[in-house]
This record gives sequence, C-alpha cells and structure tokens, in this order.
Amino acid sequence: MSQLKVELPEALGFLFEKSRYKVAYGGRGSSKSWSFARALIIKAAQKPTRILCARETQHSIQESVHKLLSDQIDAMGLSELYEVQQTRILGKNGSEFTFAGIRQQSIANLKSFEGVDICWVEEAQVVTKRSWDVLIPTIRKPGSEIWITLNPDLDTDE
Repeated sequence: MSQLKVELPEALGFLFEKSRYKVAYGGRGSSKSWSFARALIIKAAQKPTRILCARETQHSIQESVHKLLSDQIDAMGLSELYEVQQTRILGKNGSEFTFAGIRQQSIANLKSFEGVDICWVEEAQVVTKRSWDVLIPTIRKPGSEIWITLNPDLDTDE
C-alpha cells in the first residue's frame, strides 16, 4: 500500500500508539467516531486485523458504525482494499470488521470474539457494568486493544 496521508485531530494521535485501552470522550460533533473509524480503516489496511465494532444494544446493522466505516472507506479512496458487505466489511488482506450488540450476546456467543485484535465500543456511556464484565475478559488475544468512544451524560456512567 502506498503512503496514505490522513488528517486526524492532534488530540487523537494516541490511536496509533500501542495501549490496551484507548478512550475518547466529549460532546457530539467532536469528530471522535469519524477519527476512530479512519484510524481503524488505516490499521486494517496495513495488516490483517480482526475488528469488532460493538455497542450496548444493536438491533440492526443500521444501529452500528457500519455506514460510518463504509463512508470513510469511500472518502479515503480505499474502496479497492475493502469489500463492504451487508453485515460486515472485509479487507482484501484478510482484515474483518464485524458488528454486535453486547447485551444481545450470550456468553457463549461472545467467546467467538476472543480472537479480536481491536474492539471498538461506540456510545459507551450506556454500556452496563454487566456488559463490561463480560466483554473485557473476552477480548484477550495477546496485544488486543479496546477502543472506547463516549459522550458521558452522568458522572455515574460506567
């Protein structure tokens, strides 16, 4: 892949540093989700990466970040590197984006996510303690990361 130049807010440069947890929070319209999507697309284009895009509840693919990722792939001119399917996005290099609601998954179903490299939890301010207690130990591949975006409403949000 040729050198790709993508601009992200300077404050989100940490997305390209190694860390188990990466968290961005703030008001709506602060470009968190947009930047996280772009960073994940770049990482997945560079090497095969298995990415789970999760939220507390997801009753349909329309409630996920699927459209955001698809739009950013097009905007970045990387359509030739990805196959955008109805319920997942596949990289030509073996990368994969899958989408799930944490609450709707049984513990047995969540175990299928243990090979995930990066789990992006969007709208994390509504994720319950029970969901975190199930999700965090599931994302256990060596070197795996959990990326979190949220717009906190209350100091007591998990």
